Amino acid sequence: MAQEPRADHRSPTRGLGGVRRAAPRTLVPALLAAIAYVDPGNFGVNITSGALHGYSLVWVVVFASGSAMVIQYLAAKLGMVTGKSLAEHSSERFPGVGRVLLWAQAELVVVMTDLAEIVGGAIALRLLFGMPIMVGAVCVTVFSLVVLALRFRGRSQFESVVLVLLVVIIASLAWQVGIADVDSAALLRSLVPGPLDSSAALLAVGIVGATVMPHALHFHSAASRGDVTAPGAGPDLHHDDPDRVAQRLRAGRRTVRSVVIAMTVAGAANVSLVVFSAALPSGAGTGIETAYAALLAHAGQLAATMLAVALLASGLAATLVGVQTGDVVMQGFGRRPISPLLRRLVAVVPALVLLWLGVEPTSALVWSQVVLSFALPGTLVPLLLFTRDRRLMGALANHPLTTVAATLVTAVIVGLCTYLVLQGF
Repeated sequence: MAQEPRADHRSPTRGLGGVRRAAPRTLVPALLAAIAYVDPGNFGVNITSGALHGYSLVWVVVFASGSAMVIQYLAAKLGMVTGKSLAEHSSERFPGVGRVLLWAQAELVVVMTDLAEIVGGAIALRLLFGMPIMVGAVCVTVFSLVVLALRFRGRSQFESVVLVLLVVIIASLAWQVGIADVDSAALLRSLVPGPLDSSAALLAVGIVGATVMPHALHFHSAASRGDVTAPGAGPDLHHDDPDRVAQRLRAGRRTVRSVVIAMTVAGAANVSLVVFSAALPSGAGTGIETAYAALLAHAGQLAATMLAVALLASGLAATLVGVQTGDVVMQGFGRRPISPLLRRLVAVVPALVLLWLGVEPTSALVWSQVVLSFALPGTLVPLLLFTRDRRLMGALANHPLTTVAATLVTAVIVGLCTYLVLQGF
């Protein structure tokens, strides 16, 4: 039998502001999770893809965005129906060595995500204010700690802040596409999958990791736990009342609509990154900073500043979501409370060390997303097993077609990672 949902004052759905009361119950968590799909890792890998390969990898972005719709739906309904996060279910279903391995994989995901967010925010601060990269990284870290501290004192407007930053990102990227010289015919042709050389394969794997984000699945399952009080949701999975079954099915349809809206927004943003970078002059370079310089030289200060503002908003918003995800993972697997400050400081150490060692920032972003792709199966497989289990999910257990679609997504991701390994990176 499903257990009662665990109410935790540290849950990402509690004490985060008043947005949830005014917005649809399923749309706000979906939009919050969508931040993970437009984080600085997406900026790094998609700008590099457009600069190196033009529109030819747009089909990968579209595939990854469509896959994200399926996978995020599974994560959302798992939390909504059971009142528990993916990490909590994984810890209970795979005790012992299995729990330790899945926990290690989830913590690696959190670290790689933090790396991308901090590096991206630091790049943006350097572009906007000329800050040294290390100083910018520290500023982004301090920002996340301040907001985290305010949340624990009951004064946080976490959801409101993240959603405003999402609007800034989307508006800024729409501006970039609006002023770019887009080849519409070539863009349409790019929707057809094509062959991948070693460079394109690396970026394709990075795009998948940046788009089907493992940590977003943990976050979304936890953020949806607040919906267990909604009509049709909750742990009473074996109740045979037809009205209850109908309510659960309506809740599932609302979740589908919310996820489709959120992932469409995120997918459009990712395609925009490829499109505007593909339109940059040849020889403009492949990194975020070289893209900024090219925009400054050819499109003016406003266009370049808009890119940097979008990157900064992305880094700050994704950092906030990443903080929550680290909390969710530790609660689910660790079972013992650990200071949020200590957890955050440990997670940001790898990013700060890499920057201190002088690693090229955009390269660090791309490789962090590649690592996330390799970590994806360890998140997708448990999620698929849980959501297809009718004893756990009741009326919202996966339809066979949903299971087939999620299985195919997982198989394609594993195939891309394998192909990359065979190509020798």
